[in-house]
Amino acid sequence: MKLFILTLLTIPGLIQGQSNPFDSLEYDKVIAYEFQGEGGRLIEYCLKNDSRRISNFLELSSSQVDSLEILLTSNSSYGNTTASCFDPHFAIVYYKDNRIVGSIDICLSCNYLSSSHFIPATKFKMISVSDEYSYPANGFSKEARKSIYETCKKLGFKKYLMPLTSIFDQ
Repeated sequence: MKLFILTLLTIPGLIQGQSNPFDSLEYDKVIAYEFQGEGGRLIEYCLKNDSRRISNFLELSSSQVDSLEILLTSNSSYGNTTASCFDPHFAIVYYKDNRIVGSIDICLSCNYLSSSHFIPATKFKMISVSDEYSYPANGFSKEARKSIYETCKKLGFKKYLMPLTSIFDQ
């Protein structure tokens, strides 16, 4: 019965295209940033208050945006655990008329992201601790980590990239 109700609640979102919350976002440009997000500083804070933390940026093509959205909203991109830190170094910011309308901050060290728009795939998989307790497996999969890493390198971002040798990459 619980599965049936969960399925009914999920289907309308999938039918309406809610698996990618950025599909309905109105924007005219997307910029990727490499920045120093230590202390949990998000890109929006750095853009408004401390631009010295930004070391590189690049406007993305529509195909680059599409590829990143497919990667970051796919159910297969999640399923791992996360660490407690959140020091992002890669971010994607959506703009409309030079105003921020959305953002995604990514930390490969802790294996997670922070998004201005809820990404359903981050809650799709669960880690079961007991029959009564489970929590979302919202950490990036090994393959997603590798894709994000390679995307950063292709964009010329390398200042904060460390080799993928953590427990999340085993």
